Amino acid sequence: MTAPTKTLLNKIKSGVEQAIQKSKDQNIDIILLCSFPFESDDLLPVLTHPADRDVTRIYWEQPSKQFTIAGLGAARVFNFCNSKDFHQINKEITSCMNNFVSCDEDNTTPFILGGHAFNLSAKPDKTWSNFPRGRFILPECLAVHENGSGKLIISRVVKPDDKQKSLFEEFYRTCIHYTNRLPVTLPPIQYIPVDKYRENPDWPSYKKTICSVLKKIKPGLVDKVVISRSHHVRVDGKFKAISALQVLRSTYHGCTSFMFSFPGEGIFFGSTPELLINKEGSLIKTEALAGTMGRGRNMEEDRLLMENLMDSHKEREEHTFVIDQIRRKLEPLVSILEVEDTPGILKLKNVHHLRTEIKGKLENGKNILDLIQQLHPTPAVAGTPTEKAMNIIRQYETHDRGWYSGPVGWIDKNGDGEFCVALRSALVNKEEAHVFAGGGIMAESVPENEWKESELKLMPVISALSGGQI
Repeated sequence: MTAPTKTLLNKIKSGVEQAIQKSKDQNIDIILLCSFPFESDDLLPVLTHPADRDVTRIYWEQPSKQFTIAGLGAARVFNFCNSKDFHQINKEITSCMNNFVSCDEDNTTPFILGGHAFNLSAKPDKTWSNFPRGRFILPECLAVHENGSGKLIISRVVKPDDKQKSLFEEFYRTCIHYTNRLPVTLPPIQYIPVDKYRENPDWPSYKKTICSVLKKIKPGLVDKVVISRSHHVRVDGKFKAISALQVLRSTYHGCTSFMFSFPGEGIFFGSTPELLINKEGSLIKTEALAGTMGRGRNMEEDRLLMENLMDSHKEREEHTFVIDQIRRKLEPLVSILEVEDTPGILKLKNVHHLRTEIKGKLENGKNILDLIQQLHPTPAVAGTPTEKAMNIIRQYETHDRGWYSGPVGWIDKNGDGEFCVALRSALVNKEEAHVFAGGGIMAESVPENEWKESELKLMPVISALSGGQI
């Protein structure tokens, strides 16, 4: 046995002893952690080992921030079905984060990742019947890469009646299992045929819906309602979400790419441009992202389209509604709130968006899950005022959005973290993918234009499903 292995044995033994003692003393479950350096600039290969096809896989990457998380397995799972449960899950996650033992001198801390449906009170339709309404996961193996350095964090739940010898042996084997076999190279992108076979709703039904919603728009009473639609796409049985993520992250470098793969339940993945909330200590950051226009075929056409977006009364007004509502929701929680005076342009491969950054300083002890409850759903995905818009959505949307336009992200021990709005996303179950997009309906909206805008938003994920062929 080499010296490093002896060192590993000793630190795991020490951690197991502390975890069992703490668990017995307090009569609660304890999270035991052990971390290892992991030298790889890319964590996506972590999720490609054939042995892991039937385990939970989670991915979160923000290339612009040099931050990536990849998770395998589930040491702890928090499921919930409604807003009331979410409040209880928040307490359970906080308790879990406050009761852990690290085998490491640097006192490695856990990350928990997850998300929930856009409307937790809605009953799932056939598309989402197997997928959880809400779930947070503490991965058994978590790879984290931040600012050029990486590590693996192996987690295990320790119970008061666990036996020290068997717990040590099991945890040691788990650590060796992951550290010895994690891949460091990606398989080539897989090109597969896709078949767009059904729109939900189809164009005649969509037009009818938009016309009905327009009759509900009354400035000052209901200013905006976001209506979504989906493409149902057949995918080849050889489809691999890893290939789709490779396409999305390379094409949309400024976005957050994510995946939640739950065996037997489905794979939800995407690449979203919209931040819901970031919390670091008392500092919070969010953004208003609303107002959309396509990209040009050349630089001059692109410039003119950007100018049209900035000058459009409809798009600027939609953007202002989002800013105003975020401001109203955050002002009771913060001592300082800074809103950019003028929106900027977020350039994506196929569209431009208006974007305004919003920063604040919290004056209470709320964690990031508390902030999600305060902010979600934003006017960008529901409308304004929120409750009236949600009532109209319930009346006219005939499908369940599931996790599309819901919050997805991560939380750490300190209650800090980051959540995004799950846009540009799809649910894949067996050989069928459901790709979602939405648009803000306002008094000046034209059904044909809204349909075209949603087509632009659907295409990135449909292309990714094929391996980038479309």
